[in-house]
Amino acid sequence: MDRFYELVNREEKKTRDTRMWILVGILAAVVLMVGASAVWLLGYHGRFTDFVGRLSASTTYASKNNSLIATVEGRRLRVSEQNMYGIYAYLSLSKSGRESAKIPQGEPVTLDYGDGTVLRLWDMPVEKDERRRNLFVQYTDIRGEAYSYISYNTTLDTVVVRYLTYDNEELSGEEGS
Repeated sequence: MDRFYELVNREEKKTRDTRMWILVGILAAVVLMVGASAVWLLGYHGRFTDFVGRLSASTTYASKNNSLIATVEGRRLRVSEQNMYGIYAYLSLSKSGRESAKIPQGEPVTLDYGDGTVLRLWDMPVEKDERRRNLFVQYTDIRGEAYSYISYNTTLDTVVVRYLTYDNEELSGEEGS
């Protein structure tokens, strides 16, 4: 019987155990990374959905009270109901982007909904391609809480040309305040 134990190679077993634990460790790391990514993605989606809901409430308020005032390059415009819903649809349907707290330089287009909420929009050049543009969106609700993100599928030019250039009433002086 002593001879039987001499034939068993214990080193080989240790090598197999080490490989197994390395594979288990790698698998656990991958599962942890996938889980963390899923949690982050669900959190981002939830915050974006909350923003869209609050923007919808502001748009509804502005529609009922004819109170959406846009400031574009020093001009003040009372935005028509059709255009305010166009802006809402354009922003809410474009879900591709990333959150960012770093506000771009330059003067934003400002949309004051009349209920204490403000939407600011900036043009952002794409870092690697100056010809392409993104839209930086910052929505501040009546409590002062801000939600900011960079939208990859929208541009400031589209908002200005489609929804702010035509069919809106230009205001002068203190009118509309």
